[in-house]
Amino acid sequence: MHVLVIGIAGVGKSYLVDRMKERGFNAFDADSHGLTKFVDARGREVHYNPKGGDKWWSNHYYVFNVEYLKWLLKQNRMLYLFGDVGGRPGKGDGEFEVMNMFDKVYYLKASKAVIKRRLMTRKNNLFGKHQEELKGVLEYRKGELDSKAKKLGLKTIDASLPYKKIIKMITS
Repeated sequence: MHVLVIGIAGVGKSYLVDRMKERGFNAFDADSHGLTKFVDARGREVHYNPKGGDKWWSNHYYVFNVEYLKWLLKQNRMLYLFGDVGGRPGKGDGEFEVMNMFDKVYYLKASKAVIKRRLMTRKNNLFGKHQEELKGVLEYRKGELDSKAKKLGLKTIDASLPYKKIIKMITS
Protein backbone atom coordinates (compact mmCIF):
# COMPACT_ATOMS: atom_id res chain seq x y z
CA MET A 1 0.00 0.00 0.00
CA HIS A 2 1.34 3.39 -1.03
CA VAL A 3 -0.28 6.43 0.59
CA LEU A 4 0.27 10.08 -0.35
CA VAL A 5 -0.70 12.83 2.10
CA ILE A 6 -0.68 16.34 0.69
CA GLY A 7 -1.32 19.73 2.23
CA ILE A 8 0.30 23.13 2.24
CA ALA A 9 3.06 24.28 4.53
CA GLY A 10 1.92 24.47 8.12
CA VAL A 11 -0.68 21.70 8.20
CA GLY A 12 1.63 19.35 10.13
CA LYS A 13 3.01 16.96 7.53
CA SER A 14 6.53 16.81 8.98
CA TYR A 15 5.17 16.47 12.50
CA LEU A 16 2.99 13.54 11.44
CA VAL A 17 5.93 11.85 9.71
CA ASP A 18 7.93 12.03 12.93
CA ARG A 19 5.05 10.65 15.02
CA MET A 20 4.46 7.83 12.52
CA LYS A 21 8.14 6.87 12.48
CA GLU A 22 8.08 6.71 16.28
CA ARG A 23 5.29 4.15 15.91
CA GLY A 24 7.17 2.07 13.34
CA PHE A 25 5.46 3.25 10.15
CA ASN A 26 7.47 3.62 6.96
CA ALA A 27 6.79 7.35 6.59
CA PHE A 28 8.68 9.91 4.51
CA ASP A 29 8.67 13.68 4.34
CA ALA A 30 9.22 14.57 0.69
CA ASP A 31 11.08 17.73 1.69
CA SER A 32 13.81 15.90 3.57
CA HIS A 33 14.47 12.71 1.62
CA GLY A 34 15.78 13.95 -1.72
CA LEU A 35 12.38 13.54 -3.31
CA THR A 36 11.98 17.20 -4.18
CA LYS A 37 13.95 20.08 -5.62
CA PHE A 38 13.55 23.59 -6.99
CA VAL A 39 14.01 24.06 -10.73
CA ASP A 40 13.90 27.01 -13.08
CA ALA A 41 11.62 27.25 -16.12
CA ARG A 42 14.08 25.14 -18.15
CA GLY A 43 14.14 22.38 -15.53
CA ARG A 44 17.61 23.14 -14.16
CA GLU A 45 17.99 22.65 -10.42
CA VAL A 46 18.34 25.91 -8.45
CA HIS A 47 18.59 26.99 -4.83
CA TYR A 48 15.49 28.40 -3.21
CA ASN A 49 15.40 32.19 -2.85
CA PRO A 50 13.16 33.07 0.12
CA LYS A 51 13.26 36.76 -0.76
CA GLY A 52 12.53 36.29 -4.45
CA GLY A 53 8.84 37.11 -4.17
CA ASP A 54 6.25 36.67 -6.89
CA LYS A 55 8.80 37.28 -9.65
CA TRP A 56 10.96 34.37 -8.45
CA TRP A 57 7.97 32.06 -8.06
CA SER A 58 6.71 32.87 -11.55
CA ASN A 59 9.90 31.36 -13.03
CA HIS A 60 10.75 28.61 -10.52
CA TYR A 61 9.01 25.47 -9.40
CA TYR A 62 9.10 22.96 -6.57
CA VAL A 63 9.00 19.50 -8.14
CA PHE A 64 9.22 15.81 -7.35
CA ASN A 65 12.27 13.87 -8.44
CA VAL A 66 9.90 11.47 -10.25
CA GLU A 67 12.49 8.80 -11.08
CA TYR A 68 13.59 8.59 -7.46
CA LEU A 69 9.95 8.49 -6.33
CA LYS A 70 9.27 5.56 -8.68
CA TRP A 71 12.33 3.75 -7.34
CA LEU A 72 11.32 4.40 -3.72
CA LEU A 73 7.83 3.06 -4.32
CA LYS A 74 9.24 -0.11 -5.94
CA GLN A 75 11.50 -0.68 -2.95
CA ASN A 76 8.72 -0.34 -0.36
CA ARG A 77 5.51 -2.38 -0.33
CA MET A 78 4.14 -0.11 2.41
CA LEU A 79 4.96 3.60 2.34
CA TYR A 80 3.43 6.85 3.56
CA LEU A 81 4.68 9.95 1.74
CA PHE A 82 3.87 13.44 2.99
CA GLY A 83 4.49 16.42 0.73
CA ASP A 84 3.23 19.44 -1.13
CA VAL A 85 4.89 19.80 -4.50
CA GLY A 86 3.25 22.05 -7.08
CA GLY A 87 5.37 20.94 -10.02
CA ARG A 88 5.72 22.49 -13.46
CA PRO A 89 2.61 22.80 -15.62
CA GLY A 90 2.44 19.88 -18.04
CA LYS A 91 5.67 18.24 -16.88
CA GLY A 92 4.25 15.49 -14.64
CA ASP A 93 6.36 16.37 -11.62
CA GLY A 94 3.78 17.78 -9.21
CA GLU A 95 1.64 16.14 -6.55
CA PHE A 96 -1.45 15.96 -8.74
CA GLU A 97 0.51 14.32 -11.58
CA VAL A 98 2.02 11.56 -9.40
CA MET A 99 -1.16 10.67 -7.52
CA ASN A 100 -1.80 7.74 -9.82
CA MET A 101 1.30 6.05 -8.32
CA PHE A 102 -0.48 5.81 -4.95
CA ASP A 103 -3.25 3.59 -3.67
CA LYS A 104 -4.70 6.30 -1.44
CA VAL A 105 -4.35 10.08 -1.36
CA TYR A 106 -5.39 12.34 1.51
CA TYR A 107 -5.58 16.11 1.72
CA LEU A 108 -4.67 17.69 5.07
CA LYS A 109 -6.45 21.00 5.46
CA ALA A 110 -6.32 23.61 8.21
CA SER A 111 -7.76 27.04 8.76
CA LYS A 112 -5.84 30.16 7.84
CA ALA A 113 -5.30 30.95 11.55
CA VAL A 114 -3.89 27.47 12.31
CA ILE A 115 -1.54 27.57 9.34
CA LYS A 116 -0.29 31.05 10.19
CA ARG A 117 0.31 30.13 13.84
CA ARG A 118 2.15 26.92 12.96
CA LEU A 119 4.37 28.56 10.36
CA MET A 120 5.29 31.40 12.67
CA THR A 121 6.10 29.15 15.65
CA ARG A 122 7.75 26.10 14.13
CA LYS A 123 11.45 25.68 14.75
CA ASN A 124 12.42 22.86 12.36
CA ASN A 125 11.73 24.71 9.09
CA LEU A 126 12.20 28.36 8.16
CA PHE A 127 9.78 28.27 5.21
CA GLY A 128 6.75 30.46 5.82
CA LYS A 129 8.43 32.90 8.18
CA HIS A 130 8.86 35.60 5.50
CA GLN A 131 5.71 37.61 4.87
CA GLU A 132 5.83 36.89 1.13
CA GLU A 133 6.02 33.15 1.77
CA LEU A 134 3.16 33.26 4.26
CA LYS A 135 1.03 35.25 1.83
CA GLY A 136 1.80 32.77 -0.96
CA VAL A 137 0.98 29.76 1.21
CA LEU A 138 -2.36 31.19 2.28
CA GLU A 139 -3.30 32.22 -1.27
CA TYR A 140 -2.37 28.78 -2.65
CA ARG A 141 -4.47 27.11 0.05
CA LYS A 142 -7.46 29.31 -0.60
CA GLY A 143 -7.32 28.94 -4.36
CA GLU A 144 -5.58 26.25 -6.29
CA LEU A 145 -4.98 23.49 -3.76
CA ASP A 146 -8.42 23.50 -2.15
CA SER A 147 -10.22 23.55 -5.49
CA LYS A 148 -8.08 20.80 -7.04
CA ALA A 149 -8.46 18.54 -4.00
CA LYS A 150 -12.22 19.04 -4.05
CA LYS A 151 -12.48 18.50 -7.81
CA LEU A 152 -10.52 15.24 -7.53
CA GLY A 153 -12.65 14.09 -4.61
CA LEU A 154 -9.70 13.63 -2.29
CA LYS A 155 -10.44 12.52 1.25
CA THR A 156 -9.98 15.70 3.29
CA ILE A 157 -8.69 15.50 6.85
CA ASP A 158 -8.91 18.36 9.32
CA ALA A 159 -5.26 18.96 10.25
CA SER A 160 -6.26 20.49 13.57
CA LEU A 161 -7.45 17.10 14.86
CA PRO A 162 -5.21 15.30 17.38
CA TYR A 163 -2.32 13.66 15.55
CA LYS A 164 -3.23 10.16 16.82
CA LYS A 165 -6.64 10.48 15.20
CA ILE A 166 -5.12 11.66 11.91
CA ILE A 167 -2.65 8.76 11.89
CA LYS A 168 -5.49 6.31 12.52
CA MET A 169 -7.45 7.81 9.61
CA ILE A 170 -4.63 7.48 7.09
CA THR A 171 -3.44 4.05 8.23
CA SER A 172 -6.79 2.25 8.34
